Amino acid sequence: MRNKKAFTLIELLVVIAIIALLISILLPSLSRARELSKRTVCSANLRGIGQAMYIYAQDDPQVFPTIGPRTATGNIRVFGQQPLASQPPANGNHQDRGPQNPQTLVTGVGSPTVDMWTVIRANNTTPKQFICPSTIDTPDPAQDTTVYYDFLHWQFLSYAYQNQHDTDRRVIGTSSEPNIPFMADANPYGKGGVNGAPNSINQDRISPFRGNSTNHTNREGQNILFQDGHVDFEKGPDAGLSGFFSSGIPSARGRDHIYTTHGPNNQPVDPGTASALPLQQSGQGVVNLGGRSDVCMVP
Repeated sequence: MRNKKAFTLIELLVVIAIIALLISILLPSLSRARELSKRTVCSANLRGIGQAMYIYAQDDPQVFPTIGPRTATGNIRVFGQQPLASQPPANGNHQDRGPQNPQTLVTGVGSPTVDMWTVIRANNTTPKQFICPSTIDTPDPAQDTTVYYDFLHWQFLSYAYQNQHDTDRRVIGTSSEPNIPFMADANPYGKGGVNGAPNSINQDRISPFRGNSTNHTNREGQNILFQDGHVDFEKGPDAGLSGFFSSGIPSARGRDHIYTTHGPNNQPVDPGTASALPLQQSGQGVVNLGGRSDVCMVP
């Protein structure tokens, strides 16, 4: 009888080594494909929220949710807490956001998180749609979304909304410019935990992270929902209206920074590369950003 030849120990080890090498080569590609897939789902989420906003805005005065007053200082509250600071509050609770204490009515301060919850409360969308799959966030645990006015806490919301509560900025609605952003991945200087001091913002913008949201791997960029309903993945946060500040200083890369507001006297807070020609001479749709809706996505 002929003996069957089996693998020797060395041959087995070689096969295992080859398999391990192939896996090490394929894993980055698989990880990349997984992130791109999550990015696509994130984009679809924002697009769906945009449709919910348009349904809400069908009623007069045809503006996207702006619940609560607008103030000259632009102070806001998030998740039933104090006006937004550089670091998230420790926690939230159902009482802060419930019907017995609707924060915007009691405090007299507007809230972008209340604004976003409005389309959930109207059953135009669900809490799950406000979660970016690239994050560790989870859907808000509310069983009956109609009895609450706000998200419970930071971990239940992945997106930021235009601050509609500053009298120095225009309220965005169905008649606004189609290329103005009004929702995006979370602000890195609010929910993202990146230091929001002006000097730190400048340093973050010239770092490899480019001032992007922390939602996606390596802070490669952010999905941004525009007024006309389309969503783009932008590699930088300077994706607002093109134009110049009232002092005549061109804005970074010719577009408004979506995660910050203009500094004192409309000085730029974004140190990105300025356009080659002053925009007021380039004929590319001159917009004085100091007098228009300065996009600021929060939180």
